[in-house]
Amino acid sequence: MLFKRPVITCNGQELNTRGGSGMGEISNISVRTISADANQTLTVADISGGAVLFTGFTAGRNITTPTAAAILAAAPDMDIGDSFAITLSVSVAFAGTYVAGAGVTLVGRATLPASSSAYVVVTKTSATTVTWTAL
Repeated sequence: MLFKRPVITCNGQELNTRGGSGMGEISNISVRTISADANQTLTVADISGGAVLFTGFTAGRNITTPTAAAILAAAPDMDIGDSFAITLSVSVAFAGTYVAGAGVTLVGRATLPASSSAYVVVTKTSATTVTWTAL
């Protein structure tokens, strides 16, 4: 699941508050390995496990984000200002260059460096847009 608002409990009792930004939610991570040697257009299914590993690049490649509409449809609990994080990694000696899907604004690093990883924070900025912040 891409984003789910946590229920806050104390001693087994649900509290009258909503989980949100800064609550420190950590979930199970599932790595999606993409071995194709081609430009990539990520899907929500690709990023929903929290980690994507690119293993097949033999040259620099473009990595297009999912569209904001696809991200927001898969995360109906998100309010404006809510975010989730994913890790993207390239295990080979060739970088990926981020390309924004429709409704996505790229912030931070423009590339996923060769043989390294990036922490990406996706934040809902309006009813139809998100930012993709590569750290």
